[in-house]
Amino acid sequence: SSLLLETEDVEERKQYVSIVQKNNECLLQLISDVLDLSKIESGSVDINYTDVNVYEVCQDIRQSLSMKVDKEVELTFDPDLPEYHIFSDAYRIRQVIGNFVTNAIKFTSEGFIKIGYELLEDKELLVYVQDSGIGIPRERLDDIFERFVKLNTFAKGTGLGLAICRVIVERLGGTIGADSKEGEGSCFWFRLPITQKSNN
Repeated sequence: SSLLLETEDVEERKQYVSIVQKNNECLLQLISDVLDLSKIESGSVDINYTDVNVYEVCQDIRQSLSMKVDKEVELTFDPDLPEYHIFSDAYRIRQVIGNFVTNAIKFTSEGFIKIGYELLEDKELLVYVQDSGIGIPRERLDDIFERFVKLNTFAKGTGLGLAICRVIVERLGGTIGADSKEGEGSCFWFRLPITQKSNN
């Protein structure tokens, strides 16, 4: 910001202002993520259990984030999937899936990003976000849900999003993970117990 005082060129000033604004956003996001992670881990955040329609959550996320996807990428959700209901926290589930999609958008420049789910034999619901992006090296897969881990230091983000997702899913009684192959895309997923299946 001190460079603003040293230049009289209007275009150069606009560029510096843009840089300052972007860094302010990053700092605010970092503070927000640190506070969120701390509250969840300390148990000071209440988990509000309600009947959650996972179909509606996934559909809403696809619609809300579709404008952020590159033109060469298709963000999809199969509208013919059956509706499943789980007894959980709708806000936190939306937060986890939204984070998965946002990450996929960062690292997918062409191809697809797919939101989906399926009912497993042990009465758990598997929710996933699959992409055709750059993928993750196998030796780094075990690290991605740790704090401040960023596989690409130039990508936007604080390195806390996936750590927050892990803590949320564990608080909800589920498991979280990722499958990936470098250069061939990734699939981030979590599993939660299902309590009710609709008649649809």
